[in-house]
Amino acid sequence: MSEAYGDGKRRKPLEVTSLALEQKLWAWIQCVEAQNVCLSRELIRMKAQDLQKELCDAWDLKFSDGWLSGFERRHALRCRQRHGEAASADSAAVYLGRQQLQDLTDEYAPQDIYNMDETGLCYAMAPARSICTRGARGVKKNKTRITLALTTNADGSDALPPLFLGRAKKPYCFKKRTAAQLGFNYRANQKAWMTGHLFREWLLNLDRDMRASGRHILLLVDNASSHNSDELVCTNVRLEFLPPNTTAFLQPMDAGIIAAFKRGYRRKQLRWVYDKIKRGEEIKNSNVYKVDQLQAMSWSKEIWQELQSKDTIENCFRHTGIVFNGVDERSKEETSY
Repeated sequence: MSEAYGDGKRRKPLEVTSLALEQKLWAWIQCVEAQNVCLSRELIRMKAQDLQKELCDAWDLKFSDGWLSGFERRHALRCRQRHGEAASADSAAVYLGRQQLQDLTDEYAPQDIYNMDETGLCYAMAPARSICTRGARGVKKNKTRITLALTTNADGSDALPPLFLGRAKKPYCFKKRTAAQLGFNYRANQKAWMTGHLFREWLLNLDRDMRASGRHILLLVDNASSHNSDELVCTNVRLEFLPPNTTAFLQPMDAGIIAAFKRGYRRKQLRWVYDKIKRGEEIKNSNVYKVDQLQAMSWSKEIWQELQSKDTIENCFRHTGIVFNGVDERSKEETSY
C-alpha cells in the first residue's frame, strides 16, 4: 500500500517478487517463443503458478495484473501484433426502442423472456497478439469457423442447448457418428451460417417444446433477414424483433453474454495449450492452438452450461434496461441494501 511521507509525496508500493521464479519463468518464455507459440498473459500466469508450487518459494505471490505488468517491464516484454460490433445508433432511437421493449416485456415474467443471437467462432485461431521479446513471426490465421445460435431467458434459468452450424454435414472428427449421437444439435450449409430455413425449423421445435411444457414465452431476435418467419404460426412463442440499429445497446446477448462465452472458450483453449507445452509435446512449426470441430463443440457446450450457474446472464439482461422494470423488481432493488 502507498504511504505518505514527510515531504507530502506518496511512494509507490514495493513490488514483491521471487528472483528464482522469475529466472525460470523467463527461461520458459524464451523456450516457448522459440517454438513460435503465441503467448498470452494467462499462459504466463499459469506457468508462474506452477513454478511457485515447484519451487516451494517463501514468497506467496498472487500473480496479479500488477505483478505481470512489472514482470513484463523488467524483461522488456511487449504485447505485439502477429503478422481482422458496436452498431451506430441514434440515442433517441435507443431510448424509444427501450421504452417499446419495456412495454412488451412487462407482460411476461423474466423466466419467460428469451433472447437468441448467432455468433461465429473461429475455434482454432491463435490470438492476434503475443507477448514476446522481439517482433513476432507471422502465423497463418486459421479461420475455420462454426456458428452458434445461443438462446437464454432473462433470469438465466433456461440456457437452451446451442444450435451449432458448420460447413460439413459429416465432419471427419465425428468418426462416422451423428451429431445427435454425440449430444449436439447440429446443422450444416456451405457458409456455416443461419438461414431462413434453419431458423424456421429451430423456431418450430422451440414452439413445440414450449407447448409440451405448457409455457408461453416472448422471444427477442435481431432483424437479420434469416429471422423472417411471416409464414409460420406459433402457438406458444411470441416472436418480436429488436429495433433496427439498436442491438449493440438493447440486445442482452450483445450486452456481454456472448463476450462472456467467448472469454470462457479462450480460457479453456489456453489451458489446453498450456498443458500441451507442459507435457513437452512437439509443437514447432505447427499451430498449437488448433483443435478439431468436435473438441470446439464440446468446450462450447460445457462453457454455455457453466454460464447458466452464474449471474452473468441476468446482469446482461438488466444492463440493457429492457427487462426487470416492474414494480416488484423496483421494490426488491430498493430494499436490497
